[in-house]
Amino acid sequence: MLESLYRIAGILCGIVFNRELGLSDIGDFDGMACAALFKMKYPRGIVVFASPRDVKNSVLIRWTAWEFVGDLPCPGKVKIRADHHETNTPCAEREFYDPSAPAAAVMAIKALGLTGNLKAEKIVSCAVETDTANIISEEARILNAATKGARYSEKVKLAELLAEKGTEAVKDEFVMKLASRYFDVERRTEQLAERIPISDQVIVVFEKNVGISYRYLSILLNRRGANFTLILVPRGLFGVRAYFGARPNSPYNSAFLARALGGGGHQYAAGAYVRAFPRRQALLKILGLVKSELRLKKLNYLFVNKDGELEDRSL
Repeated sequence: MLESLYRIAGILCGIVFNRELGLSDIGDFDGMACAALFKMKYPRGIVVFASPRDVKNSVLIRWTAWEFVGDLPCPGKVKIRADHHETNTPCAEREFYDPSAPAAAVMAIKALGLTGNLKAEKIVSCAVETDTANIISEEARILNAATKGARYSEKVKLAELLAEKGTEAVKDEFVMKLASRYFDVERRTEQLAERIPISDQVIVVFEKNVGISYRYLSILLNRRGANFTLILVPRGLFGVRAYFGARPNSPYNSAFLARALGGGGHQYAAGAYVRAFPRRQALLKILGLVKSELRLKKLNYLFVNKDGELEDRSL
């Protein structure tokens, strides 16, 4: 609810004061990098963050005229869009779209005319590391954590700091404070990942949201040897959030499965949100689709109950 209010305030501010509006993905550092590049190009511009689901469901987002959209589906009235998701259909006046690009920021730096700007290039490099789950630099590690640990208003400030200082922003006390929040989440996620047995297909269903990083959990399970991962988490009153993951050279396609549920993403990482009443119907819809598409006689999954205990189950 608070995120929606911040989003509305940002849009109205841009309209009333005639400032450029930029829309970026709220979920990861690739979106944050796009927002920072937008602020470098348009220092007076207003950054608005949203999820793909927000873009799909918000009448206000689709009604607004955007100067720039990064790492998100095209909402409709857009001058410039930079993206690399194979499930997102282009529609902007000027599209910088390449599904083979390792990060949307790679397209954004071209779209905004910042190629050759050293500060911008370093931001893009970190975005590539984070979006390909191959974090090797300390800057990328801290900026990824800071983005994940930030609340909406803090994300706006972080984008402004990055636009001003580039990756040197990692030395800022504010950025380190945000990162420290997420490092604790990472630690708890890693502890849980170690308890999960690895096989070709690993499906984990949570009884409740336990506050870990589910995308990171998917990455850890893929790294340990799972070719396909699916993490299901209850969200909202009647919803289930699905996190799909697949090794890049495996026969599995996360984007195909997510698209069938109204979501999207990449071959190696995708997501969807399914609502139903009761919530169990949403869960069964997702599991049923996966069972059918993977042609399984029996779908085995791990159930994590509210006390954190693991139970083997099947469908």
